[in-house]
Amino acid sequence: MCDEAALLKAIIAHPGEDTPRLAYADWLQENEGPIQAEFIRLQCRLASCSASDPDYPDLLERYAEVVAQFQMAVKLTVPQLPPGFTFNGDTNYGAENFRRGFLSSVTGEWDTLQMDPSDEEVEQFAAGLSQLVATTTARELDLSVTPEQLARILAAPGAEALTGLGVAPSGYLPETGDDALRVLANAKSTAGLERLSLYMRATTPGLRALAEVKFQRLWHLDLPMLAGSVRDLAAVTETKWFHGLRSVRTGSSSAPLESALVRSLAKLPNLDSLDFRCTTAGARKALGTSRGFPALAKLSILSGRLTAADVTQLAKAQFPRLTELSLYNPTTAALTPLLSAKWFAQLRVLALTNGRITDKGIVALSKCAAAKNLRILRLGETPLGMVARAALADGTRFPNLTTLDIDSHTTRNAKPQDMAKFAEELSLPQLRHLYLSGWSLGDAGAKALAANPMLANVTRLMVRSCGIGEKGLTALVRSAHLQQLIELDISYNTLKKATALLDTTRLPRLATVKLEGNPFSQVAREKLHRARGWIA
Repeated sequence: MCDEAALLKAIIAHPGEDTPRLAYADWLQENEGPIQAEFIRLQCRLASCSASDPDYPDLLERYAEVVAQFQMAVKLTVPQLPPGFTFNGDTNYGAENFRRGFLSSVTGEWDTLQMDPSDEEVEQFAAGLSQLVATTTARELDLSVTPEQLARILAAPGAEALTGLGVAPSGYLPETGDDALRVLANAKSTAGLERLSLYMRATTPGLRALAEVKFQRLWHLDLPMLAGSVRDLAAVTETKWFHGLRSVRTGSSSAPLESALVRSLAKLPNLDSLDFRCTTAGARKALGTSRGFPALAKLSILSGRLTAADVTQLAKAQFPRLTELSLYNPTTAALTPLLSAKWFAQLRVLALTNGRITDKGIVALSKCAAAKNLRILRLGETPLGMVARAALADGTRFPNLTTLDIDSHTTRNAKPQDMAKFAEELSLPQLRHLYLSGWSLGDAGAKALAANPMLANVTRLMVRSCGIGEKGLTALVRSAHLQQLIELDISYNTLKKATALLDTTRLPRLATVKLEGNPFSQVAREKLHRARGWIA
């Protein structure tokens, strides 16, 4: 049997290979570490799959469940970092700091204090870079520094081993961004990057400097917010490395630049994921009228209010592989043209957030061909009425839905008795993840959820700010149908002791409970952690 230390040494020595990581996962499986083993396997699988893969929704949901089980222990898997380095151990937001099962991204300690670094701190950081790559799996830096400080770090021994870089130069002026881009272009250590994120304002002449870089493995690019000419932009979009990109996130730019960028992106043969942050109507029109996007499986559009004209153009687009769509600020008028788009029925993951979609729009969605195929539906911050909620609860309309998210950060104006009725009528046979935060369930609604046999497969339940007290929590904990729960978010309710959770014969799989915002004493919290055997 392989020794653990030897396996970890092999992972550090071969950071780009999955084989030693999966071998370590096998070792963990045999040595009482099944959750960490699954965490590694799932991150490896998600790193290599597309949203168009048949098992993609299952992977997303199972990964969220494993994160809930593993997140309190994840920091224990990280070796000691050199002085000056730190990381964010929270894996809730896409596990940006952990890739393929191990720590990937680090930053300077100054970042946690939200301060600009001193030259001495940068010197310490640069001096420790070779130790970082020799003793850990971290190969990505997230830096908020001046261009001069960035140059020092990228010239340090060990920088040539970096595979990822996020740069947010101090100051937010285009000339500062241009200086940072020139530093990146002149640094010999950037040629091996796989991911490059440019959190800055810049000009196209500044970006043009990157056209001379011979990126060998770059597959993800976060573009800056740009001003300048289409001609300078073309110098970059026509490079060999740009044509090899598989994932792109755009920044807001002028109308001609956004439109030109869309036309260039449409030509990319391997572009699988596009996070499009457009501000102009011309760019949104170009997205719908540009022919191409042969491999695009995941599209996110963060824009101002999407109009019916914008979406009518989008509906005419040809997206042969699109299976995940996220729209921000949609309206009913904007949703309607999409429902008849040829590619809309392909979708299995749909997010329509912060929108103004009426009940009529939700009912129309529930009756369209896509509803039968949808696995994950997110309608966060949407003011759903009784008719809309009834349509969403209908399992004959959404027979394959496994995630329903109607979370709201503001308390919705719905009567508790109406929400209790919704909870009682939920009949989605495949449901695993249910987000109801911000809706006035009260104890009656919690009891209705607890009594609903259609929730027997639910592993994650979010009932934040729902007006639930001790009686409602007790009903949830003792429910015969909710015993598969792994994660329960019951924060910002009216709990004082959460006594029901002390009974460890109930909810035996429960790994994460979020209780912040309740009138809940530290003594009661510590008692709960001891009873459940959780890491404090």
